[in-house]
Amino acid sequence: MKHEKKLLTLIFLFLLVSVSFSQVTEEEAKKSTDLFFSYCKVNDFQNSAKLLAYYGSDKLRLYKDFYNPNNPDELKEVKRICKKVTATLLISDSFSFGKFEDKEVNGVKLQSLDVQFLSGTQKIKRKILFIKIDKTVAIFDYN
Repeated sequence: MKHEKKLLTLIFLFLLVSVSFSQVTEEEAKKSTDLFFSYCKVNDFQNSAKLLAYYGSDKLRLYKDFYNPNNPDELKEVKRICKKVTATLLISDSFSFGKFEDKEVNGVKLQSLDVQFLSGTQKIKRKILFIKIDKTVAIFDYN
């Protein structure tokens, strides 16, 4: 009985530590966002794809893979997202980061970062979701 309790405690601690290491930090989210924005501004879709977590119909790849820029359909989606980002950046004077928090989507724990774009007196708020894939910070959703 004592061995079972020790084993369960060790398993619990291992899971707790592994989950905490797999989370994206606020600093990582901000760096990843800045990098992604810079790639989008120059239409560098190849590198943009390396920062975008796959969010398509293949359920086996969800939360585990990046967009493949060599797949025309996936590259088209990367371009669509980048053009949305670039359009927002072009009409904005500046942007700033806001609230960073944990989110749960379909039972998966993600982190979100609010980004506020300023253009004169107008403000546009976007929420970016992040996940770690193979120790790399990935943008899971930009809306």
